Amino acid sequence: MVDRQAISHVKARRDLHRRISSQRVFCIDSNPYFRDFVCWFLSDVGCEVAAAATGGEALSLIRQKPSGYDLLVVADWLPDMDGVELLQTLRSIHYAGRIAVTAPQLSPEQRSTYESLGASSILITPVGYCELMRILEPVIATSSASRDQRDDSAYGQALPSFAR
Repeated sequence: MVDRQAISHVKARRDLHRRISSQRVFCIDSNPYFRDFVCWFLSDVGCEVAAAATGGEALSLIRQKPSGYDLLVVADWLPDMDGVELLQTLRSIHYAGRIAVTAPQLSPEQRSTYESLGASSILITPVGYCELMRILEPVIATSSASRDQRDDSAYGQALPSFAR
């Protein structure tokens, strides 16, 4: 007997993994432990991940291809600039992707400034797995139709024939 609920669950996880694996995320944080955690977790769930320790390093990579990332995870404080300055520069070079700002604390005025500059999420650190998945959800929902239509034949081959 075929367990329809199990098949449905396998298909839903396959679809979620396919959609997550098409996401390109750039983590910009001077704290190597936090940066490594974010990169490890997001790559483990299937994202393509890049990282930088400074705003200048990040901007040089983003300027090369402003549409190269679906989501930026940006620290409020970086050694060479603050997050506000980085977001202002990103907007001036027409970066149109989503931005999540991380900080240990923010005043209401700082939150308002980040939101006015287009930050789609503000995460108060420490950040865990659930918060990282939460910031991915809107990115996945708004990803382009062309990437959503990627060939998933490799996933189909991993399923039993009755589940395809």
